[in-house]
Amino acid sequence: MIDTRWRSAIDSAYWAREHLGFSLDPWQTQVLQSPGKRKVFNCARQSGKSTVAAIKALHRAIFYQNSLIILLSPSQRQSSELFRKVTDLFKTLPNEDRPTLVEDNKLSLTMTNGSRIVSLPSNERTIRGYSAVDLVIEDEAAAVPDDIHKAVRPMLAVSNGEYCQLSTPRSKSGHFWDAWNSPEWEKVTFTAADNHRITKEFLDGERQDLGSRIYAQEYECVFVEDQEGGLFKRDWFRLVDDYPKLARRVRFWDKAATEEGKGDDPDYTAGVLMCEKDGQFWIIDCRRGRYSPKGNKDLIGQTASLDEVRTHVRMEEEGGSSGKDTTDDYARTVLVGYAFKGIRSTGSKYERAEPFAAAVEAGNVMIVRGEWDYTGFIDRLCAFPNKKVKDDEVDAAAGAFNELAHSIRAGDEPSIEQASVRSRSWR
Repeated sequence: MIDTRWRSAIDSAYWAREHLGFSLDPWQTQVLQSPGKRKVFNCARQSGKSTVAAIKALHRAIFYQNSLIILLSPSQRQSSELFRKVTDLFKTLPNEDRPTLVEDNKLSLTMTNGSRIVSLPSNERTIRGYSAVDLVIEDEAAAVPDDIHKAVRPMLAVSNGEYCQLSTPRSKSGHFWDAWNSPEWEKVTFTAADNHRITKEFLDGERQDLGSRIYAQEYECVFVEDQEGGLFKRDWFRLVDDYPKLARRVRFWDKAATEEGKGDDPDYTAGVLMCEKDGQFWIIDCRRGRYSPKGNKDLIGQTASLDEVRTHVRMEEEGGSSGKDTTDDYARTVLVGYAFKGIRSTGSKYERAEPFAAAVEAGNVMIVRGEWDYTGFIDRLCAFPNKKVKDDEVDAAAGAFNELAHSIRAGDEPSIEQASVRSRSWR
């Protein structure tokens, strides 16, 4: 009979079951028992991929002395979460199986056998100091920048270490996509439909809420196109002639970064007016054009004075102090007395537009016919994210949708006193 300690050392799946008390899925057992040096896991949300990564890291550190294991994630928060999974597993080990730690902090630990586990965000300055790495686990690899991936690979050259990429997919580009298509990488797919812990009812609800494109990416492990347009489809849009007059309203501005007279192809400023009632959304109009700095102020100020009195005014705030300075300037000089604030954008334009696209696909967004270019508006949304088409209207519409869906709360509407200030705030 093989000694249980020896079997635990050579079979991390056995060790996870017997010493950590895990009931592993077949794909998890396959991953843990594979001798391959390059592995790429294309797994749906809530599939247990981070748990597998934590098991691999801890097993390597305990049974192979002087090992260096790097846990790489897109952000500091995600790095901390993955490392916490490792430390939680460590604490579940019986006392007789748990090695002594000589270092233990929020992002790294060192054992008496010389092994180290270090968790890092995808920052090149923090990564380049490591060499002779025995195991790299790149969590949410599709979101890790390609240059970080390139900086990590040479660390395995001397040690001939193992590299594992784990992620839900994104676009058909980048190093995660390249690995998925390379014969040098062992591949594992685990979709939400394969996961017995997720019910069909839950998935049906997610498909409805997220839309087919995002659902395919997050739950069916499909790599989606990102340069051909197609986030929006023409037959999703519902044209109507009216909208509820007492609904919550927001005008969201995507102000041009490069204005008229600067550069060969100046940006557009676009402001989408949208309202919401009972989970339904109406796009009432979009004001759009290329303007000078004064022209932008004229457009935004005059539009605010014409919009219905309870309309919230929002503006996308670019990163850095200059973005805050711009919105502060508009608050002081153009939009005094209006329910106005700048909204700091997060994520890519594509990511910000995805929830809006899902609502359009679900039939929850109507476009109000009127004396504005609503047909061109639809054309440009359907072309997104083609780089040859300006994305100002997409950003403004997505901003308005996200603000109405998540940010405006009861009691936020401007008061009667504010309304009286509005009537005289713009000259």
